[in-house]
Amino acid sequence: MAAPVFSKTLKRIQSEFRMMHSFLINDPLVKETLFTSNSRLFTVLRTTNLFFSFVVFIPIIASFWSFNLPSFLGYILCAFVVYLTWIFELVTKSIILEEIRTLTIVQVSLHSVFGIWMGFYGKFHTYDFILHLTGGMWLVFLIYPIVIGIELLSTDSKNPFFYFKIVTITLAAVTALGAFWEIGEFVSDLIFRNYPGYRLAQEDSLFDTMTDILANLIGTIAGMEIFWTTLKKLNKYRDMDLLFQRMGRALKDYINNMKK
Repeated sequence: MAAPVFSKTLKRIQSEFRMMHSFLINDPLVKETLFTSNSRLFTVLRTTNLFFSFVVFIPIIASFWSFNLPSFLGYILCAFVVYLTWIFELVTKSIILEEIRTLTIVQVSLHSVFGIWMGFYGKFHTYDFILHLTGGMWLVFLIYPIVIGIELLSTDSKNPFFYFKIVTITLAAVTALGAFWEIGEFVSDLIFRNYPGYRLAQEDSLFDTMTDILANLIGTIAGMEIFWTTLKKLNKYRDMDLLFQRMGRALKDYINNMKK
């Protein structure tokens, strides 16, 4: 039974790889990253990200030998998050900055590969707190450029309220996603708490939830400060606003086309 399933999964992975490779070669998007506009470095980093996008499949494949439904569903969700960055570009033609995709792969791998599959959540008591902290930063890096790009289409970046508006939208979005994650953990515990081998996501639930929210908030604030400081430095020799505007324009065009 395991062999046909493995063969089918392998064929699907190969098919996905061919599609991704085709998309990479024929990529019509802006060939820039956050830290450089060098197209060659963009291609190297993008190819590296494409390769490591398959790291999240390791626990999925390994779980066929010692199947655990809750963990398996978690691995699938994590793989979907990584692939969503590629799907987002493919569908909207609005880029995900490659360094931020790298952070996505790292963050997801720390949770699924190391946290769940290798058991780091049980081995290290602070591991969960650290991942919620870095998770808040990661979501800021992921959302900030998109929000900036969309806002730049209708607002002058020199407007004194521009920064306040960007911060407010990003903080609200990241906090909402953090809350949805906590709800997901709560629902998962209700469904699978009696499943053999299931590790409760919210042991000492109130304390766990509050520390997770606190870590997410700290990571969000730190992430916004790091990102904004980095932008100010990069703007000294690159027009970052123009890059974000091109990203926002592509996304806005996609949304407008969907409405037609």
